[in-house]
Amino acid sequence: MDNCHNMVALPMASGFYLIFPSFADSTWPYVGLPTLKGYLARRGIGVTVLDYNIEGLHFLLAVDTMEAWRQKIVGRFDDLNNRKRLSLYEQMEYWRLAEAIPRCHEYLNCLAMMRDPERFYQQKDYLQARDGFEDFFQVMEAVFFPFRFSFNRADHLVAPWDFTLIEEYIAKQQSPLDLFYRQQLDSLVDPRFIGISLTFVSQIPETFYLCRLIRERFPTCFLMLGGPCIDQIVQNSEAETVDRIFEYVDGVGMQEGEQTLEQLLPLLNGEGQVPGGFATIPNLIMPGDDSGSLSQGPSVTFDLAEAVSPDYSDLDLDRYLAPERLLLYSPTRGCYWNKCSFCSYGFNQSGRHAYREIPVARAVADLSGMQQEFGVTNFYLSADVLSPAYALALAEEIIKDGLQIRWSTDLRIESAYTPERCRLLYSSGLRAVAFGIESGSDRVLQLMNKGIDPELIRRINRNFHQAGISTSWMTFLNHPGETEAEAEQTLELIEQQSGMIDQFIAGSFNLTPGSLISCHPEKYGIDTVYHTQGDIFRLFPLFEMDEGYTPSSEYDTIEEKIDLLSQRYHLDHYPWAGAISTHHSFLYLLHSGQRVFARPWPRSVAKRRRRSDLKLGRLKFSLVDCRQREQLFMDQYLTEGLQSRKNGQPAPLSFDHFQNALKKK
Repeated sequence: MDNCHNMVALPMASGFYLIFPSFADSTWPYVGLPTLKGYLARRGIGVTVLDYNIEGLHFLLAVDTMEAWRQKIVGRFDDLNNRKRLSLYEQMEYWRLAEAIPRCHEYLNCLAMMRDPERFYQQKDYLQARDGFEDFFQVMEAVFFPFRFSFNRADHLVAPWDFTLIEEYIAKQQSPLDLFYRQQLDSLVDPRFIGISLTFVSQIPETFYLCRLIRERFPTCFLMLGGPCIDQIVQNSEAETVDRIFEYVDGVGMQEGEQTLEQLLPLLNGEGQVPGGFATIPNLIMPGDDSGSLSQGPSVTFDLAEAVSPDYSDLDLDRYLAPERLLLYSPTRGCYWNKCSFCSYGFNQSGRHAYREIPVARAVADLSGMQQEFGVTNFYLSADVLSPAYALALAEEIIKDGLQIRWSTDLRIESAYTPERCRLLYSSGLRAVAFGIESGSDRVLQLMNKGIDPELIRRINRNFHQAGISTSWMTFLNHPGETEAEAEQTLELIEQQSGMIDQFIAGSFNLTPGSLISCHPEKYGIDTVYHTQGDIFRLFPLFEMDEGYTPSSEYDTIEEKIDLLSQRYHLDHYPWAGAISTHHSFLYLLHSGQRVFARPWPRSVAKRRRRSDLKLGRLKFSLVDCRQREQLFMDQYLTEGLQSRKNGQPAPLSFDHFQNALKKK
């Protein structure tokens, strides 16, 4: 029931800000913060959404930024090139600087091409701009060595983020966005609350960097983290790590943030009252009264009957890297299946991931309202998975309402999707769907608790494909216990069905914290689960199988078959056209048909890239030798750094361990 009449009305210019940080997909605005804004506005609470991810990208692409980088790269390269000898670490930097110099030119033409409604769909032009952005990030890697950046990457050469590395990053002002942040923070008007959405692992360094700047600039502002990534970190980390997080922020919002902010912001405004104060605010964790203690409000799962349409009005939707607008909308939350062995949902019965749905009529009204307000025809239904009943009811309501949209989403392979029902989905505007196929082996599918078999996969995929809906298959190898023959069954199924598979990925198994496999590894033939010393956030668990087991991916024939299958398609990594469930891929499917990625693209043309007018001059040190020495060192170091220890001790890899290893060279 809507209880907005009981809430304190706050002025729209309230000094409350929600920030989405870098580095993440810049082709569309993420849905989380606009969803919170819409909900809070309905209750009279005004917040301003700031997308530092896309605005930061425009800052990085500016002519002044590249000119400053050029000067830094050339100066540092000349310094190293004039030395008599280089340490191994300096050699690692040297070859990156040398390779970056020819790429030191402005990249605004790549930005313009990605937003050009005609050139975007010219594959040669698209690929040149795509490769231009890859060059751009290579320049960044040289400027900010030893850190690496991309649209979904911000990491160290080898070490995971721990507080030693984060503090090094902050102290040496290694963020490419340092000046941008200072400019943006100066423009904030009387901030009393700033919430940062730490959604993806790639946002970790910029989130903590930004927290430090905010704390220095606005010491009395309530600073809070929320989002899926920080939720996972707090759930899985040791108490000491969680305590350290509160050296950067005042609070952490767990799970969903609607009710947390609905109660917190009036308190910060000095107008609302909540019995028990901060301690009773749902899903909020703060430092407790006693040193080292934490205060945690009740854990609450949000009722989607109370949900409100996302409000994207703070964002310039034409700033993103695409020629057409596309908006994300989440009509459901959680997973209705909730059983898969490799997913953290499957072993979590706390209700945190309970499957919930926005009523279908409300969802269609939301989509219609967003179309009218923001001039959008394309939507991605950003959900873990829609149930068949919901997807079909949604399609019927869209058709009944006369809503003319095009949409894509993720679905499970289910027998409910008959040919007739797939045609219904197409008529409603569904043009692309991604399936979690996972494996082509019946035994492995049973081991995964997928509840499907290869024959059902073939039949349902055919129904969608023949209805005109593009189908993407997400598969992976190396599920614990999978044999080489079973991995080959997955690739054989892809090959057999390739005429009706429009995109695919054959990835490799990664252990997920909280999954059935990580909680009961012995049932899957795993001998040891461990982390590295630097993985204090417990994001990257490692494992060793029982003696005698060989992962399927280590067989050369498997890699060869993946390569051969991939050569039939145009496949790419996130967020480019050719990757699964990306904005660019969806636009190409709409423009050129469902088979646009089921054939190779003209990769050779993309190699003709623009080069800077800067000249390297005489190289004092061989770039080939520098790279070979780095590769040799890294191979040796990672063998040691990732080696599990007895008695549950972590593997030694960390920033400090890496630095010490370099000193010995």
